[in-house]
Amino acid sequence: MRLLVLILLFALIVISQLNTIVDSDLWCHFKTGEYILKNFNIPQTDIFSYTLENQPWVDHEWLSQVIFYGIFAKFGWLGVNILKTAVIALCFLMTLFFIFGKYKKLVYAIFFIVISIFAFGYRSFARPEIFSYLFLCLFFYALESEEKIYLLPIFQILWVNLHGYFILGPALIFLYCIGSLILRDFKKVKRLGLILGFTCLACFISPYFYKGAIYPIKILIGIFYQQKAYMQDVRELMMPTSASFGRYVFFWILAILSSITFLINLKKARMQHILIFMGSFAASYAAVRNMPVFIFMAMPLAAINLNEAGLTKNIVDKKYYGALLLVILAGAYFFISNGYYEFTKQSAFRKTESGMTELLTPKKACDFLERGNIKGRIFNSIDFGHYIAYRFYPEKRVFIDVRTELYKNDFYQLYKRAQNYPREWKSLQEKYHFNIALIRHLFSGTERLLKNLNKDKGWALVHYDESSAVFLHDVPENKEAIEKFRIDFSKKKIEKSDECLSVAGFFEKIGEAKLAEETYIKLIERNPKFLEAGNNLSAIYINTGRYKDALRIIDGLLKYYPESAELYCNKGTAYLRMGKKEEGIGALEKSAGLNPYLRQASYMLGLVYYEKGYIEKSMRQFIKYLALDPYNAGAHRMLGNIYEHKGLLKKAESEYNEADKLEGK
Repeated sequence: MRLLVLILLFALIVISQLNTIVDSDLWCHFKTGEYILKNFNIPQTDIFSYTLENQPWVDHEWLSQVIFYGIFAKFGWLGVNILKTAVIALCFLMTLFFIFGKYKKLVYAIFFIVISIFAFGYRSFARPEIFSYLFLCLFFYALESEEKIYLLPIFQILWVNLHGYFILGPALIFLYCIGSLILRDFKKVKRLGLILGFTCLACFISPYFYKGAIYPIKILIGIFYQQKAYMQDVRELMMPTSASFGRYVFFWILAILSSITFLINLKKARMQHILIFMGSFAASYAAVRNMPVFIFMAMPLAAINLNEAGLTKNIVDKKYYGALLLVILAGAYFFISNGYYEFTKQSAFRKTESGMTELLTPKKACDFLERGNIKGRIFNSIDFGHYIAYRFYPEKRVFIDVRTELYKNDFYQLYKRAQNYPREWKSLQEKYHFNIALIRHLFSGTERLLKNLNKDKGWALVHYDESSAVFLHDVPENKEAIEKFRIDFSKKKIEKSDECLSVAGFFEKIGEAKLAEETYIKLIERNPKFLEAGNNLSAIYINTGRYKDALRIIDGLLKYYPESAELYCNKGTAYLRMGKKEEGIGALEKSAGLNPYLRQASYMLGLVYYEKGYIEKSMRQFIKYLALDPYNAGAHRMLGNIYEHKGLLKKAESEYNEADKLEGK
């Protein structure tokens, strides 16, 4: 029975890690790895953008990039996925071997490994950081067993060239030093101190010497002081509490259960274990991307606690193998059926398979530029930068990409403002002379730029697909391409390739509401329970005065989605437009209760509160709205009205001026 449990556990680990690759950063890693191998040169300055002008670049992941490119060039996406699976499987299996070697029991280790597999699923990415998880585990088990710790400085030399989390190595040794110091084991403190010193020195053995060694500290300073604006827009840099509990439910389950094991083993828990647990949890609480650091530390610590606590150490493994078998089988089905990805809200991009999702890359747009032999500088959405560099470097370079350590806060703010302020877009174009705009329309953030470019006679839409759109500046070098590829929406008919949610959303964003409506209707005919399509169609009906049609769709969908904040927001808006103010307020307040971060609910509540004379309540709603979307001219104008009503004339003037800038006045 034990052997069967172990075989199935290994199968679960593999199944959970063989998933769709969604990390667009990989394109940069592939291209940089290719550059290093072809030129036998590790870049010291940026090579991919035309806006940074050879700014110094500490490529702390260069060795990972060489490995990733070598695997991808030889074995493709399957090879990349197998590499990630092998590294992560080693991390989990090290826990199993360590716990069994020390306590001759498996039940607690297996239990927490299974929970950790579920908790890690959200961060199961093929990234250089997987090597950091491996070395973190190696350091932990070497320090726990106190064998071969002299190898840690050697491991550190590899780690410092693989990923920026290498700072965790010295940090872990330091925590063990503190634990030994508290126990007054000075002999051990001296030994660990010596290892710590050599490990710190090993941080300097990279192509960047001291710049590489201090890189993680500079990044931390940048995140908390220089790049706050970027942090607010990148989900992995946000706190896990910024999302709904269900999104990271398995992480919270692991955090709660592993915390309880420390209470159970309170008398025997070692200080270094407590410090590691608290420190890794604080890191994961600060940013989603750090969650695996806690996961791979909490997992063995919880198993150690239960194997040492007087209350739980005498458990007999054999009694629980049957239950573990059922849990592992259920977990495997959870992943294979893609139920896990639906439950954790990753179903649009992730499933149990091997390959790269094209929704997050501008592949079709780049194919179009290549086929059309369209030359010139590109303005690109930030998360498209790496793929464009992969496809076109050195012939074309990018405007921006997600290397936040290079593009400082001022430049990022310039990029964001150009997408929302027409005058700033024009001045940016005049400064950098780009004549191609490759814009991501999937997700929010670019809708104002898309609409402005579609209305601007100086730009022509020549391509769109499920995730991106290409506009060409009307200059002589683009004349032929514009005449050949310009899209005329007055003659446009919906094609089969248009019948998807993101394309319908694109039509809506550029102001082609009729095409959007037609596409949403086709999607709902195909699937009457399609929540997003129904919500968006009902919004179009509301905006065009067809309130009964909107309510018909909303009420039909509420039968299936009674907790949808978006449906209640649309219902409230429809009631308000129909003059049913009390019903409208009730629906909007319910929407805000279901999702406090839903922008449209805040906006509509702000309007209705203002009309009813509830000035303070209205002001709070518009302030909240603008915290979520600072580039809405109407919201700034309404807040200006409120401030003027309250006699705060300077604040009112500031809001009116901001609204004028956003409207291009």
